[in-house]
Amino acid sequence: MSFTNFIAQFMSSEAKHELKGFKITDVNRTRKVGIASRSLQELKRKACLKFNVTNDIAEINIYLLDGSLIDDDEYFHTLESQTTLILQKPGEKLFSDADLLYEILKKINIDYLTAGEQAYKFLSDNLKRKVAILNSVLNTDDSKTAFSKRDDHPEWFKGLESNVLTKEAYMHRRCQDRIRGYLYKAIEQIKASNTWLTNHEARARLYDVINYFKLQLKEDHYFGYYFDRSRAYKKKVNHLLDTTDGAYNECYSHCPCQIELLKTEQKIDQEIDALEDEIDAKKVSLDNQREIRKITVDNKKIPSHKIFSRRGSEEYALCDASGEFKCQGIWNATNCAYGEKHKINPYRSYEELVLFSTWNLDHKIERSRTLVPQLIKLSEENLIKSDDVYECYSNLFTVKNLNLVHIICHDKGSHMSNFRNLDLK
Repeated sequence: MSFTNFIAQFMSSEAKHELKGFKITDVNRTRKVGIASRSLQELKRKACLKFNVTNDIAEINIYLLDGSLIDDDEYFHTLESQTTLILQKPGEKLFSDADLLYEILKKINIDYLTAGEQAYKFLSDNLKRKVAILNSVLNTDDSKTAFSKRDDHPEWFKGLESNVLTKEAYMHRRCQDRIRGYLYKAIEQIKASNTWLTNHEARARLYDVINYFKLQLKEDHYFGYYFDRSRAYKKKVNHLLDTTDGAYNECYSHCPCQIELLKTEQKIDQEIDALEDEIDAKKVSLDNQREIRKITVDNKKIPSHKIFSRRGSEEYALCDASGEFKCQGIWNATNCAYGEKHKINPYRSYEELVLFSTWNLDHKIERSRTLVPQLIKLSEENLIKSDDVYECYSNLFTVKNLNLVHIICHDKGSHMSNFRNLDLK
C-alpha cells in the first residue's frame, strides 16, 4: 500500500468516528473535567491522565449518571456530546444520582432539616421509605402530563440532552439503558467465571450465546417500549393504541437499530476482540490461547440460534396511556401489597422522572445467582440447546421474569428460598 493510500484510508477511518466532547466526573462528584474523544478507550486514557489514575485502563469503568455501564464502543457512539459520565477506579463504589440523593439526605440534611424531636424522628426512622413516598407529595399538577414535546413542557426536560424532543423518546431510551445494563452485567459475570477462563470449548459456546443476545436485543429494540406510554394498552378495550400501519416495526431515531454504525460495526468488533484477547492472555495458559482464539473467531459472527421478530401485540408498555406505572409487588407475590400507594407517573413532572430512577426492573429468578450460573453450567456440556438459550434470554431481558417495583418492594436478598414456587410460563 502506498503512503498516499495509507493516509487516505486512515483519514477515512478517522472520519467515521466523530470527535465528541464529554464531561467526566469521579464517583464522589468532587471534580468535573471536559474530554474530547473518538472511542471509549481513548476516553478512558484521557480521563485517567486528567484524574491522575495509574491503574490499567482495562480496570477502569465509565458509567452514565443513572448507573448504566458504558461497556463498548457501540454503546459509546450512541452518546450525545456533553453527556456527563462517571469514572470509576478499581475498588470504588459507584453511586447513581438517586443513591447520592439518599446519602446526602442521610448524612447531611438530617442535621440541617431536623428542628425538634418529632422532625428528627421522622427523618431518622426508616429514611429510605420516607424518600420513596415523596412521590405522593412532590407534584399533583396533571395539567401538563399529556404534553409530549419539549416546547410544551420545558421544565420536564431540564438537564436532558438537547436532542431529546419528546417524553416518550426519552423514556424509551431509559428503558433500553436498563436492559443494556443487564446484558453487560451478564457478560461481565460470564467472563469472570472459571469456565470462561479455562474451558475453551465452553468459552466458544458462551461466545455464541453472547453474540445471540446482542443481535436479538437489537431486533427487540432493547425493549425500550416497556417505558414508552405510546405503546400502552387502552383501558376499556383490550388492544394497543391505534397506530399508523407498520408503526410497531419502527422505533425512535436513538434506538440502536437506527444508528448509523453498520459500516464501522465490524471494525469495532475486531477492536473489542483484540482487547479481550490481550486481557485474557494474562489469565489463560499459552497452550490454550491459539485454540481459544480460533474457536471464538469461528463462532462469534453468526450465532447458532435463530433471531426472531416479535408481533406488535407483544410490544407494549408497562404503564397506561397517561404514563402511570404501578408497582407489581415483591418478586414472589401476585401483586403489590401497598396497592394504589405504589404508583408513579414520570411523565407528569421532572421530580417524578427523577424518583422513577429508584424504581427497579427486578428479576424474579435472579440474574447473578441463578440465570447466568445455569447458563455457564450448560456451556460445559456438549451442546447448549436453543430452547435453553431462548428461555435464558426471556428470563434475563423480558417481563416474563422482570417485575417493575417500587423501592420498598425491591427485595435485594436471595430469591432462592421460594424459587420453586414461581410460575413463569
